[in-house]
Amino acid sequence: MAFKSAKLGSKMGLVSRALWHVNRSPLRWAVKTGVNAWHFSDKRDRRRRAELLQPTALEKAKADALNRDGYAVVTEVIDPAIQRRFEEAGRARLANVDVAEGKQASTWKKFWVRLLDAEMENGKLSADNIFVQYALQNSVINIVSAALGEIPWLDYVLLSYSRHTEDALASSQLWHRDHDDVRVIKLFSYLTDVNEDADGPFTFLPRQATEKFGYPLRESHFSDERVFAKVSRSDVKVMKAPRLSTFMVETTQCLHMGSRMGPGHGRLLYTATFLSFPRMFPGTKQRPFFETPNTIELQKLVMGL
Repeated sequence: MAFKSAKLGSKMGLVSRALWHVNRSPLRWAVKTGVNAWHFSDKRDRRRRAELLQPTALEKAKADALNRDGYAVVTEVIDPAIQRRFEEAGRARLANVDVAEGKQASTWKKFWVRLLDAEMENGKLSADNIFVQYALQNSVINIVSAALGEIPWLDYVLLSYSRHTEDALASSQLWHRDHDDVRVIKLFSYLTDVNEDADGPFTFLPRQATEKFGYPLRESHFSDERVFAKVSRSDVKVMKAPRLSTFMVETTQCLHMGSRMGPGHGRLLYTATFLSFPRMFPGTKQRPFFETPNTIELQKLVMGL
């Protein structure tokens, strides 16, 4: 039995490694096409449901910008009532960073504290949680759906507090694309002011500039020197902005990095990650949300419930 388990583990490791390389190459589209075919009925339903939405002209323009440039600033479409609750909740979580740090489910990014892990129930957040509701507001769903041409899949939400360490730059502090799937759109919102470089602004290259860099197959994270050997520094977008500034980036299409904090500085950032359905990688992944009596059908579809 142990021998069989070892063989199975070895095979799964080889599959995962193969997918790691495939998803960093143009072959990922062929794999996604195959996965889509397997879920044809659900995929068709999501596309039909998206056609029933009624995005405003402004929301359509933001979706067009996402598809054209890989990013869009969306602060002006956020619901003011949700935004107020969101700001208050962020302030409360920030006051309890030390408590949250001791309850993190993952600590591999030493420059991050994950503030929502402490309030999960069996690894899940309530659909009524303000940080889930922020991702489920109509304007956000309308924009992402219009960009993808279907109702999106909300993969997770994250509230992260970045702080200075003396360690060398690592992980998301280096330039990279996201490879969760072929299309990944992330909604970002600052909950602290990010006015200078020491505040660790989210920094990225628009789609057109990223295309100049190409798709290295053997690496996933790159130094400044490596990136700017191929791409002009003048193409860089540095998102310095006051708290509650909100933007979307298609992180599969845009090289990006962040959390390069200066001593004494901290940054509270909200992230909601949307994928095009279905997930590209095999196997079942437990949904990190649970519904409540208030959860409507469209929200359940977005959360995969």
